[in-house]
Amino acid sequence: MPHPMRTRYLLGFGLATGIMVLVGASIMLATQRFRADTQWVSHSQEVIGRLAQIRATLLDGISTQRSYLLTGNQAYRDQYQAVRPEIRAEVARLASLLADNPAQSQRASRLGDLIDKRLDSASEAVRVYDDAGLVDAQRYLGRNRGYELMLGIQQLMAQMQDDEQRLLAQRSRDSARSANILMVLGALGIPLSLLIMWAIYAQLSREVREREAAQAKAEDLNQDLGRSVSGLERATSDLREIGHYAGLLQGCRHVPEALEVTRVALGRLLPDVAGTVYLLRASQDYAEAEICWGEHLAPAHALLLPQECWALRRVQPHFVHDVHGGNACSHLDQPAAGVAVATACLPLSAQNLSLGFIYLSAPGPGPIARMEIASAAAEQLSLALGNLRLQETLRQQSIRDALTGLYNRRYLEESLPRELSRCERRKLPLALLMLDLDHFKAFNDAHGHDGGDALLAGFGRLLLASCRGEDIPCRYGGEEFILILPEADLRTATHRAEEIRTALEAMTVPHLQRTIGGSTVSIGIALFPQHAGTGDELKRMADAALYRAKRNGRNRVEVAGAA
Repeated sequence: MPHPMRTRYLLGFGLATGIMVLVGASIMLATQRFRADTQWVSHSQEVIGRLAQIRATLLDGISTQRSYLLTGNQAYRDQYQAVRPEIRAEVARLASLLADNPAQSQRASRLGDLIDKRLDSASEAVRVYDDAGLVDAQRYLGRNRGYELMLGIQQLMAQMQDDEQRLLAQRSRDSARSANILMVLGALGIPLSLLIMWAIYAQLSREVREREAAQAKAEDLNQDLGRSVSGLERATSDLREIGHYAGLLQGCRHVPEALEVTRVALGRLLPDVAGTVYLLRASQDYAEAEICWGEHLAPAHALLLPQECWALRRVQPHFVHDVHGGNACSHLDQPAAGVAVATACLPLSAQNLSLGFIYLSAPGPGPIARMEIASAAAEQLSLALGNLRLQETLRQQSIRDALTGLYNRRYLEESLPRELSRCERRKLPLALLMLDLDHFKAFNDAHGHDGGDALLAGFGRLLLASCRGEDIPCRYGGEEFILILPEADLRTATHRAEEIRTALEAMTVPHLQRTIGGSTVSIGIALFPQHAGTGDELKRMADAALYRAKRNGRNRVEVAGAA
């Protein structure tokens, strides 16, 4: 018959083991659920990004079609013809992402149909323009339903984005709930198991000498359980930290803000590892160190070529257990002899575009510990950087004129009241210059639309070069431009206008393997509050001064109200 004490021990061990198994299984299931929730969050972010890309591509296509109708430039026509297959590919990828959501999948199908109809309408306008000219094309545009189709597309895309935002919020809540479950399981189950084990250990310690062997086994088992508990606690902490890091990245509005969040997060997750985040320039010709933490035992160059890093060349993580052993990236400086250093380069990419990489180093020989955490952080940073760059691209497209690089009329209407209010609060003047290229139609007739476009683009570059950081140069329409000079008095505005006028007289524009020049500009100046108190009045006064400059012989500067 079994000894009663032994029976109690066996029952205690069985209960503790069962609790640990239950806690471990529960944490594993909760971890899997947390990982699935995180993947769904990334899925929703990708859908939102894809919708933004479709919107940007469609607007770019309509813009190039209109540019072709206005200028007849064949390059715009070729750009427009390339838009349809690109948009169809984007819509197909969006549909594949939404295959799991019947409602969203149906909206994606309707979106594709509306986009096809809108592009059919634009293509018909191009055909009418090619066959009959701009006037008939304008008549056709006045009759078709392009605006209604575009409005329907925007409303449908807004509906799809709202639905994805709702799903994203729900999935984020699910992810946070999974993390809380992990924390509760660790906080309740593990201490309970340890308490039972400690009670068993106390009982065994009071047993007689013949129980010493059983006591040693119990101690070994307690150590194993302690290591398991530490591993589970560390895994729970890492998952919670990664989830918190991903949430912070979603709230970032600028790249430096996301990089600072990354520096703090990876500094906590990898305390014994030094790191540097490199970002590729827009031209993709150089990668530059943007932010770093810790002290590298094998420093890397602050500015490097993409081919100097294996991670950028292969678009795969590159690990080196000891830089003295070979296969190290060429952007590293060799450490002192006898000092083993392990390194890792983790590529950053989003939407099939290479963004840069994360360089990590630690005392070797390697491998560097906890690389799976660093890889997860790199994936989150890649998504955040891709979304931030896409948002910035869309913002610039919405406020910039494609031909001249200046701000467009929409941005002018938004910024002029703001600058007037600021100058009024600070009791400072503001000057508005209205500029019109002289004899532009004759120039267009002599050199063609391409020559006219080259002159407009060159004048846009001239305005940008002559501006201060706070000035706002805008293309008002056609060959008319407006320059807002905050805090500028009459003397400053007149001097700036004369500089622009004389610079244009001396400017030449390369066109068709030759240079053309000889263009002039007439400029009208109006000041706040001297001539007008509102933006519309200020533009009207500057326009009147510009008209007077035209009437008095062109290539001159006139001030509002001057005789």
